[in-house]
Amino acid sequence: MKETWRLIDFESFDAATNMAVDEAILDAHVAGEVPPTLRFYGWAPPAVSIGYGQKLPEKVRQKIVARGFDVVKRPTGGRAVLHIDELTYSFVGSASGQGKVLGSSVIESYKKICQALIVGFKTLGVAVEIGQGQAASRQILDCFTATTTADLHYQGKKIVGSAQLRRHDALLQHGSILLCQEQNLMGELLLTKKGAEEESQRHANLFEITGSVVSALELIPAFKNGFETTFGVDLESGQLTAAEWRRVDEIKERESLLVK
Repeated sequence: MKETWRLIDFESFDAATNMAVDEAILDAHVAGEVPPTLRFYGWAPPAVSIGYGQKLPEKVRQKIVARGFDVVKRPTGGRAVLHIDELTYSFVGSASGQGKVLGSSVIESYKKICQALIVGFKTLGVAVEIGQGQAASRQILDCFTATTTADLHYQGKKIVGSAQLRRHDALLQHGSILLCQEQNLMGELLLTKKGAEEESQRHANLFEITGSVVSALELIPAFKNGFETTFGVDLESGQLTAAEWRRVDEIKERESLLVK
């Protein structure tokens, strides 16, 4: 009999809530309270998330906020990601110890989770590959201007950027799947906009590749299938527990998640 994992139903939240929910799920899994969990979600209002150790120049933060976007600090590392016209996923599972489903090395676990996404893209008729290269330089603000082994690309253009956090014998990996994001918007927000030709090559968009626009709810079954196939499990739709929601409130009260 296949193991059953949890699929959190799609919802859109503000930036601080989204980051607190991901961390609360990780804490609950570490405590043995919930099974491995896959979550897809949106952002309302749109936001820019930055890596845990990343700092934005104040004039950049002001520019982002002036355009109506929140700026939030992720519990994971990496560079800045723009959350608009994209689908965000998060996965929490065991990295080592009893019942592990992922490799003990960071690269191995990235590859396993990315493989699930690759299968999902294949279901949609899109062939993507794991990126090459090392971790992005600290001098680079924008996640999608560098492709590493944590990312997926389509014909050389990045389409998924991911970041990871390990806690005890578990990990959280979340990332952004680009749907129809404007090519030059992030450059404008980060005050790093280049020439029009260079900006047009920044990233790949799923809807441009497939020639069709579908809702997030229509995309989720493909990626759900990718995780079920890759890990040999069944994903059962569910919600956060009451304890997880209490943890969300605690994290938001304790942490200064929004960058002001």
